[in-house]
Amino acid sequence: MTSSRQNSDRVVFTAALLTGLIGLGLYLALFLTVLQYGQLNLSGQLVERIALLLTAATLLLSLYLALTAHSRTPITPALSGAGWFMVVAGVLLACLALGGSTALANAPGVQAFSSVAGALFLIMAGAGLLQAERNVRERHSAH
Repeated sequence: MTSSRQNSDRVVFTAALLTGLIGLGLYLALFLTVLQYGQLNLSGQLVERIALLLTAATLLLSLYLALTAHSRTPITPALSGAGWFMVVAGVLLACLALGGSTALANAPGVQAFSSVAGALFLIMAGAGLLQAERNVRERHSAH
């Protein structure tokens, strides 16, 4: 296995984690903004779309990693729980999204679908990272 392959897996894994965390942070900031002001202006709606795109990118990166991971990056002790962290973050966002969709349904500028979809993307991304970890463990235990 070449060093460049290990580095590319590490970069994809890190990018998946960072995009997921940034997307989650943006959604939490949006929820706090809506709770404080009761609405989102055009900038808030733009941030909501960016958060949705970031969580979708997290899903795509984790699925790519689940299909192609060869290095031991997902199974290192420091990163082995990252998939579960993404699943829990998605469940947290889902609770906020589903509660907020009923409570904030009439708030101007709030799209309930975006945060629900973002939560589903994070849960599936976490499952993708867990599958990548499992695939790497199986590949290295067979050798």
